[in-house]
Amino acid sequence: MINTNGGKIIRQMHGGLESVRVVLPGDEVMSYNPDTSEGSIYLGPGLRWEDGMVRAAKAGLLKKTPRQLYFVDTHQKRYIPQRREYVIGIVTKKKGDIYKVDIGGSEQATISFLSFENASKKTRRDLALGDLIYGQLIVANKHMEPEMVCIDAYDRAMGMGVLPAGGVMFSVSLQVAREIINPESPFLLTLSKKVKYTVVVGMNGRVWVKATRQNNMVALMNCILMLEYMTPEEANDKALKVLEALML
Repeated sequence: MINTNGGKIIRQMHGGLESVRVVLPGDEVMSYNPDTSEGSIYLGPGLRWEDGMVRAAKAGLLKKTPRQLYFVDTHQKRYIPQRREYVIGIVTKKKGDIYKVDIGGSEQATISFLSFENASKKTRRDLALGDLIYGQLIVANKHMEPEMVCIDAYDRAMGMGVLPAGGVMFSVSLQVAREIINPESPFLLTLSKKVKYTVVVGMNGRVWVKATRQNNMVALMNCILMLEYMTPEEANDKALKVLEALML
């Protein structure tokens, strides 16, 4: 949230994110020269660097993380694949040793049967159409189709892989996904006070929730969807009431 005081923009922190200011396409954000500037910065969605200047490529709220990652937060549901982002995909097709996975972008991603922990030609993981996969994009650019893996640099799953049956997946805007992807999100911690659950959030706007009872999952889904039209503070205040009403 950004408040104004006498025309000045006041930066506010929420969940480790710093809201800087509203930007429009073409706005100059900062000058940066990797050879002379102190420290490193990282550019996320909505920003581009050219001729020593970082400019906005889309309209929205400029945000900054403690690790010097800058991005433009905007209310949109169309996902543009970004390298190293974690996403939830749906297996749609098998072609030889490659699976096609819908990640919500303009084209489908691919994943090899060897891109799983302990996978080999003898111990290959067979995927079924419709399986949900949580993984990381290692290739994402306009010249090549996105490529997913479910292992890190040390061939460890680290929570990635095929999501177990019994959960429910739904879509939110990319803004909401970024809001709750932090495991220490105050909103998610509020929900955990009332019900035990497991949640997986993809940067592509897909959320997977699993709880012991079906009505618990429906209640959690409705609580998270409140973030589409409420601030985190407003949703936080109403979440427990919604859970109590829907979990009867």
